[in-house]
Order: sequence, then C-alpha cells, then structure tokens
Amino acid sequence: MTAASAAPRQEHFDAEPDSAPFTVRSSQRVHGGIAAGAALVAIGFAASGSGSPTGILRWIVALAFAALAVVCARALTVGDMLVADQTGIRLRIGNEWVGTRWEDIEEVTVLQRRHPLDDGRIAVHLQDPGPVLGALPSSTRKTTDANRRLTGSSLAIPFGLTARPSNGEVVQALHMLADARCPVREQL
Repeated sequence: MTAASAAPRQEHFDAEPDSAPFTVRSSQRVHGGIAAGAALVAIGFAASGSGSPTGILRWIVALAFAALAVVCARALTVGDMLVADQTGIRLRIGNEWVGTRWEDIEEVTVLQRRHPLDDGRIAVHLQDPGPVLGALPSSTRKTTDANRRLTGSSLAIPFGLTARPSNGEVVQALHMLADARCPVREQL
C-alpha cells in the first residue's frame, strides 16, 4: 500500500453547478393541429370549388386555408426561439439568430401570461442596440422594427399558447442565469 492510496479520497464538487439553459420553443402540438386542420378545410373547400361565382370564392378560401397550413407546418421546423445560458441570450428573429452577452444587456423584461389565450413576452433591452441590429439583414431589421413599435424592444419573443418555456418560472430562471449582471424584472 502506497501513501497515495492510503490517503483519504477527496471528492471535488463545484460550489454552484452549471445551470441548465432556459429555452423557449414553438409548440409542436398547437402548430401541428392547426396545420392539419387547415389542410383538411382547404381540401374540403377545394373539392367543392367550381367555375361559378360561389365556386371561385370557395377556391379563394381554399387557398387561404392552404397558406395557413403551410405557415403552421413551417413553424413545426423552427425549434428553439430563445436560448439563455450562463453566457447570454440568443433569440431567433425570422431565420437569423441574434445573440448578446449578459454584460451588454440593459435589462430583460418579462410580461407574464394573463389568461390561457394570452401570450406572454420576453423583451431584451440592449445597452447599445445599434451594432447588433445594424449587422442584421434588411428583412430581419424590418421584423425588429415592428417588434420595437409593438413591444418597446427590438428583441422580443412571445411565449404561451404558441411557444412553451422550458421552465414555468420564467423570471426566476432568467434571473438565476443573469446572476446580477443585468436586471430581470416582471412587467406588470
């Protein structure tokens, strides 16, 4: 028996284990159900379409429901819309990912859901949004401009009926990840 094997075994544990990332994902059930239902309704209207004025109106309605089915089917492929971890927050705006470190964020505001048919919102307010938003393609900048007019922040995503957070305690989960590097508050 050597001195090294006779010494008591010491196990090293981190004082704080790494927190799991917080995510917001699109709801597969909601989008899948709407896509399937809209496709069935579109087929029904298309089957009853004809060359008469009423039949042409049915073709138009069929096209509208088909477009809704395609939009909802595309939403099935989106996956994560927001990922927050120890480093910072990344949001998907359209097809682009926008990421920033916690130190570059002025504050994060969370508007909780008020009722089952209402969506909540997570808004990320940057200290200097110019460089981040200026590097985005013009189509994505149009979306961020619309976001700013509607929510007060260029970087905002909904959660609730159509998107599900990985943790029901949104404010607490983001506050733990931010770790006093930026304030996370609930908007009332």
